[in-house]
Amino acid sequence: MADSNKDKSISNRSDGDKTKVVKSQNKDNNKVNKRNLKTEGNFKSNSTRNENSSQFCNDAKNAINNQNSIKPASTSDGSSLLGKVIKNRYEIESLIGHGGLCDVYLAKDIILDSSGADNPHVALKILQDEFAEQPETARMLIREAQQTQKLSHPNILRVYDFGVDANVYFLVMEYVDGETLEQLIQRSRPNGLSFSATMSIVGQALNALDYAHTKGVVHADLKPANIMITPEGNVKLLDFGVSKTHRVQEDKYAARRPSQSLDTLGYTPNYASKPVLEGKEPTFQDDLFAFCCIIYELLSCKHPYNRTPVNEALKKSLKVVKPNNLPFSKWPVLASILNSGSVKEDVNARLLLAKLNKNHLKLITPLAATVILAIGAAYTFQHQQDKISELALTLKKSEEALSEQLDLLKLTATEAKQLVDSEVTVHPVIKEGYLRVHKESILGQFESEIDSILNTSNTSYPNYDQIELVLSNARSYYPDSHKIEVLSVDIQSSKHSTLLSISRQINSHLEKSRYVKEPDVRSIYDLKHDLNTIHREYRFVPSSLASEVFGQQLTEALKEKDAASLVTLLKVGNTFFSGVEEYKDKLVTSNQMKDSILEMKLYIQSLDSNTPLPFPAHAARILYKEDFDGLHFRLDKAKTTVHLDKLVDDLNVLSKRFPENFEDINALKFQIANKYLDFSDILLNKRKAKSARRAMQKANALMQQMERS
Repeated sequence: MADSNKDKSISNRSDGDKTKVVKSQNKDNNKVNKRNLKTEGNFKSNSTRNENSSQFCNDAKNAINNQNSIKPASTSDGSSLLGKVIKNRYEIESLIGHGGLCDVYLAKDIILDSSGADNPHVALKILQDEFAEQPETARMLIREAQQTQKLSHPNILRVYDFGVDANVYFLVMEYVDGETLEQLIQRSRPNGLSFSATMSIVGQALNALDYAHTKGVVHADLKPANIMITPEGNVKLLDFGVSKTHRVQEDKYAARRPSQSLDTLGYTPNYASKPVLEGKEPTFQDDLFAFCCIIYELLSCKHPYNRTPVNEALKKSLKVVKPNNLPFSKWPVLASILNSGSVKEDVNARLLLAKLNKNHLKLITPLAATVILAIGAAYTFQHQQDKISELALTLKKSEEALSEQLDLLKLTATEAKQLVDSEVTVHPVIKEGYLRVHKESILGQFESEIDSILNTSNTSYPNYDQIELVLSNARSYYPDSHKIEVLSVDIQSSKHSTLLSISRQINSHLEKSRYVKEPDVRSIYDLKHDLNTIHREYRFVPSSLASEVFGQQLTEALKEKDAASLVTLLKVGNTFFSGVEEYKDKLVTSNQMKDSILEMKLYIQSLDSNTPLPFPAHAARILYKEDFDGLHFRLDKAKTTVHLDKLVDDLNVLSKRFPENFEDINALKFQIANKYLDFSDILLNKRKAKSARRAMQKANALMQQMERS
């Protein structure tokens, strides 16, 4: 059996609990013996089961009536139950099936395993945690166990036990190694099974149905997914979860009828008979109708009504065609049922099987054979006539469609392009035909758009972004066009050349220190704007000479504290040299001093006006902090009057940058004067009167300067 077929059986269904018990790859890992349990004697006796049934119903009733106590049984993938032991007996080994309401696990019966049984494995059908809080789903599981336990037949999947353990609702079922008829049908496409192979399945299934019907049980949801076949060819009927007990009180949690308050639940419409679809209670004959649909599907790999419920098929007058693998003598048996949508009340499973097995050849006389051949010929003729009519209608529709498409080919290039761009549905082949026929004209339209952009640009340079949009639009029509590719390369080359030309102009200005705009010349900032307009992400790289010149200018301006130059250089540096590692630290320092530099620049500019601004002392302290710190350091370290003399000379040079009354200058002069006086006292003590007198004079001179300021 192919792995692909195995995997398909583990899927979610929307029409009730459609769990399949099938072979899984996990089974190989667990080395499970591929044999069915040989006897039900390994499990509890029927009387014990009845006691368990009663106990389970009581436990389930208590659990259903106390929903607040229910906790999730498993996660969506069933992983939380792996390794758990249910009812102190069934150890869960792997997830082998997943349905709409329940998950099916491969479990080991600990008691059987300890007793040395050849195959201690069973299948556990467990209600999913999201349905554990819904009383009707728990009751459906209970009813499936009760209904199936009534049935003991080799072709019906056995249910050994059921119960509730810590709010986990479970059924213990026979483990079956095999595939569903649904998988078998998929695997047999497109020809279907032979009639003899089909009948080997049909015989077993109808025997099982006949047995169930004699017990008063209607399956009510027969379909290929609910019938399994083992590698040995044994058939098993599954899923009596929505079954009906004939002539007993209605189970309100089974399939709902239109006359009831809830929506239809529990059967599959594509396999339901006309009476069931009309809302009537399912009967034995409805099981037989569903099974006839399955027989048809086994023989042809096709649903008799193309997956349409029979009532809708009858309204549309759909005719069921005989499968190729079905003998003509057997077709009337199925045709009468499938074309009417129901099975007559006097037909049962045993009678249907007898009709399908009946050998008509022994009864046919030569005359009868002639009649049958004539009827067959007439039927074949009629069938062929129907086919001819059907093909003629198809041909007529094709001719009409072709005529419409030929008319469309008369469209102009502009009209064809508009049709392709519109929301009107056009077959891809036709669309490609339009584009191919009008290729030169449509490409010419795109070229005209590009020429228009090149000729009507409002700037000094073409709008390359707009041109690239036109080219991108053209590629959506002709992705493999050589002409578009050549045009794109030309545009990219032109764009690249333009960017290089602008970059050279910027570097030329930077190399000559042309940082300020000059008349009739585009400034470095105008050129940078052009770069960003043409290509927003373009990275300008200054030349080595431009970097060297800028570095010299910045170093000199920082040294001289030239506020005006620093403001200009800051703008240049932040625009063109922020990515140059060599100047990053200097630019950071300059940016931190920017406000102070601006204040000093405004002050210097105001000196030439009639209303000069007050001296920005705070800004000056920031800008000249390093100079003042150096002078104070030298003052502290001065050991002789010669050191002080040199310090005074440097202070006089620095003081020219500030107003005469600048407090910081006068404070430093005062400290130097005190130092002179200290040296004067020291010299007097050393009997160096002349040197002491000279130091005293220099101190007095500094004091007088302070008084004048």
